[in-house]
Amino acid sequence: MKLLKLFIPAIAVLALFQGCTKEYITKQYITQEYNGAQVLARDFTVKPGDWKRNEGENNPGFENYLYAEFENPDITKDVVDNGTVQAFIYTIYDVSKNLGSWNPLPYVYPIEIKDADTGDILIAPENTRFEYNEGTVTFIIQDLDGYDPEDITNEMSIKVCVTI
Repeated sequence: MKLLKLFIPAIAVLALFQGCTKEYITKQYITQEYNGAQVLARDFTVKPGDWKRNEGENNPGFENYLYAEFENPDITKDVVDNGTVQAFIYTIYDVSKNLGSWNPLPYVYPIEIKDADTGDILIAPENTRFEYNEGTVTFIIQDLDGYDPEDITNEMSIKVCVTI
């Protein structure tokens, strides 16, 4: 009986170790070595005049958005193939104390708008995101209701970080 109590756990341990093989480690994973990552950060000030309106109709849909495109030489082919790109928007959360924070994109933030008919102040959620290609970064603002976003009347600070 004592021998059976030792035999069963030994078989269980042996079965566990049978699944531990190197077959899931690829040669690419082993040989692709970097001697450290380099982070390049670039600040963009997006002015109201930088925004362009996409030519979509003023109907709900994915084609209604504002965009601003900038050159970013830090985004190379190597970054597109092997690196990462992140972007952060600076938003003020306490105007009286001028306190703000960097928020990662995509970021949904409220914009105050004045209703043309009633004069009431409304809050519209706007989504800010970014896309990138080799040498360029594009910031996009899109209404969550699918209609055209409100015109942007202030500057925005956006930081783009490239890791290679």
